[in-house]
Amino acid sequence: NEYKSYLREAPMEPLVSLWNSYFPIFAYRMDVRLLPIMAMFVALFCCCSNVLILEKMVSKSKDCTVLVTLAGFLFIVVKGLLFNKNYLHDNKIPVKNYIFIALLFFSTNLSNNVALSYDVDMPTVLIFRSGSLVANMIVSIIAFRRSYPISKYVSVGLVTAGVLVSTAATAKLKTQNHPADSLTTWITGICLLAYGLFGSATMGVFQEKLFGKFGKHPGEALFYNHLLGLLGFLFSIPNIYRTIVDFNGSDVILGFLPAMWGWLLLNVVVQYMCVRSIYFLLSEWTSLAVTLVTTLRKFLSLLLSILLFNNEFTITHWISTAFVFLGSAVFSELVKLPYEEELEQCLEGKKCEEENVLPVCKK
Repeated sequence: NEYKSYLREAPMEPLVSLWNSYFPIFAYRMDVRLLPIMAMFVALFCCCSNVLILEKMVSKSKDCTVLVTLAGFLFIVVKGLLFNKNYLHDNKIPVKNYIFIALLFFSTNLSNNVALSYDVDMPTVLIFRSGSLVANMIVSIIAFRRSYPISKYVSVGLVTAGVLVSTAATAKLKTQNHPADSLTTWITGICLLAYGLFGSATMGVFQEKLFGKFGKHPGEALFYNHLLGLLGFLFSIPNIYRTIVDFNGSDVILGFLPAMWGWLLLNVVVQYMCVRSIYFLLSEWTSLAVTLVTTLRKFLSLLLSILLFNNEFTITHWISTAFVFLGSAVFSELVKLPYEEELEQCLEGKKCEEENVLPVCKK
């Protein structure tokens, strides 16, 4: 029973159960010790696939990002209604407390996806999203007056420098190769990404306060954020209708299914498997190990996007990318700063031992 309970949380469990149901002779029993390793490979494959499928869809239908976001919201809501009906009549947090968070959740998700419709390429999106930890830290300093070790401030500087350099390099390419109207469109997309970055961080702060007051109920919060967020799509009905017409007119695959609807279905499935795998890893490994997996996922997604879609990526972009990933590594303590502990003592006013006095302490 403990094995079955553990297995139910694993991202591969539905596939294994399906296999065992149809092919009982070849029934497969997963080794519990291998589940986190399998989940890691599922996370890497599905998260990278999600990014590439979205980029493929945008290349075929530029305005499809609103419908893609809606599909993701509907999937979570329908799943919640089917398997967690108690959320509707036995919710632990009053619904009114979710309204503002749901508004932020809807607007940030939509902004991040819609930015792709404004001539922002996927590598730029990935570099921006790599700054999410830094954005959370900045918002926490403002909202909670929190202080952080010096390594965190160094990581902020590295990531900020990387994002700014990458953005400036892309802007230079836009001015050289595209007309002014295209540059204006691209700047709008960058503003949407910036809003999505800090809007998501702000949402995290409000959700932290909410959980501190009513207790932690992440599943319920996820459900209501998506359910209430559906109301926001009412303002995008014309865009959604046009995208549906475009999807219906795409090439037919499997003899009956328009290709774009197939891509959309696949995108929703791999996105869900990506999220579920990451949550499962968080329950099994340290946050440090999971951060390493997500950082590797972003790098692989960036590399595959450049190779498969021929996105312009200069040496300046690579340098800025190195800054961003190094800053993320320092923030997550994958990389330690030299003399960090001694420097912290000096900054806190503690006296250094005479034999270990650093030049900065003397200064």
